[in-house]
Amino acid sequence: MKTSIATVCLAGTLEEKLQACARAGFDGIEIFEQDLVVSPSSPAEIKALADRLDLTLDLYQPFRDLEGVTEELFQANLHRLEAKFVLMQELGMDMILVPSNVATATIDDDAVVAEQLHRAAELAARYDMRIAYEALAWGTYVNTYWHSWELVQAANHPNLGVCLDSFHILSKNDDPSRILQIPGEKIFFVQLADAPELGMDLLPWSRHHRVFPGEGSFAMFEFMAYLAQAGYQGPLSLEIFNDVFRETNPNITAVDGLRSLRWVQQGARGLVPKDHPCRALLTPMPKVEPIEVIDHIEISTDAPDHCGALLGSLGFTFVGQHRRKTAQLFMCGEVKVVLSANRGDGTYIASVAVQVTNSTEALARAEALGATRVSRPVITDEARLDGVVGPSGMQVFFIDDDAAAWPEEFGLNAATPAVSAGSVRLDHLNVPEARDHFGASA
Repeated sequence: MKTSIATVCLAGTLEEKLQACARAGFDGIEIFEQDLVVSPSSPAEIKALADRLDLTLDLYQPFRDLEGVTEELFQANLHRLEAKFVLMQELGMDMILVPSNVATATIDDDAVVAEQLHRAAELAARYDMRIAYEALAWGTYVNTYWHSWELVQAANHPNLGVCLDSFHILSKNDDPSRILQIPGEKIFFVQLADAPELGMDLLPWSRHHRVFPGEGSFAMFEFMAYLAQAGYQGPLSLEIFNDVFRETNPNITAVDGLRSLRWVQQGARGLVPKDHPCRALLTPMPKVEPIEVIDHIEISTDAPDHCGALLGSLGFTFVGQHRRKTAQLFMCGEVKVVLSANRGDGTYIASVAVQVTNSTEALARAEALGATRVSRPVITDEARLDGVVGPSGMQVFFIDDDAAAWPEEFGLNAATPAVSAGSVRLDHLNVPEARDHFGASA
């Protein structure tokens, strides 16, 4: 499915945010109004930048406090709304987000609200715009997605639909299964956000602690599966209000965000019947079996003699020197450590290799999740190890049966004397990461 992200998710200027989204691979973005207001670029210049970056401008937001008000105030709101439509024409956009009224609603009458939404949609139609109406979890009178759908039904206008936000639905433990009763074409937009269980009020929880799908406690797979089965075919967008994200390198955040959208689609595919046509819309990822065995680790050091002696004192046996590289293999039982020399860079874990059934599929999945492939030159008689580079620079390799003969490059073969079983086993690796890289590393 098409991917999108709200600019409020990212740090930096609007221009920097667009660049980060394009580099990450998003298809489009939502423009948060404050980002445009403080940008030195004109709407036409933002449109031109998005065109150059091959990004669609999917949603302008938010237009607050439209409905449930007196006629006098509603007329003023229509005037405000028309001004937004003129601005959106300059941006080349055709959809605006209207959250349910929080600040100025005084009329708790569905007939009045539906009539006002219809008139707003009439105005939108004159500008070839569409309105996505969203129930905020703390809305004064409209605070559930089903209520917003009932109002959209009552308003009965082709330029009016609903916006479904996973936070506003799941944070209240609302039942998302009723999404199946909403026609897909009337779900104009979808915003995805997860959140950890914090036991706090909805508003501060939403404004400061949203996270990407998969990083919180919400049932995101089920939510996504209901959307797909309802027939929704629009963008999957991220709307994450998070204090840490707003201070983090936008390039890192954008990559993490796109990864989460791919993850949630794959998870939803597992819940949708295999013969359901919506499965074709959900972007799949190659499946891999759970990884249980670390094949070997590589330690890069500027003190190879000292490190070799330390490994020996731990019970490792020197197996041999690589026939082409300045690297040595040490073993203790099934634990293998490659020691490679560097010049003045200290001692650190350069790579870890894990055993997999199919290294090609493991690599494809890692790349689908945004990892960069390792490029290590090999010659004809050397094993080619598929791998990726982690955020900190540490490399991860995937070893299947075809690559399992790599120790022969160090002289290990059937004629090599047996290596002592020893008492060492590799339990886990402790890899320090910068806070910005936690999501990507995981």
